[in-house]
Amino acid sequence: MIKKLPYILIVLILVILDFAALDDITTGNEPNYTLEFVILALSVFAYTFLVIKFLLNHKISKIR
Repeated sequence: MIKKLPYILIVLILVILDFAALDDITTGNEPNYTLEFVILALSVFAYTFLVIKFLLNHKISKIR
């Protein structure tokens, strides 16, 4: 469980940032939403990396 803690924290932080970015985009009155879209785009890459890492770890453990 200790090994998974950093990944859990990363996902929780990303989810909070994603909700904040989506809230700003949908209800905000800012003239520029570049930062919010960058946060969402970086989150997609981070989630993809975490999913690939998770799948590779489970495939390797099943092979052994």
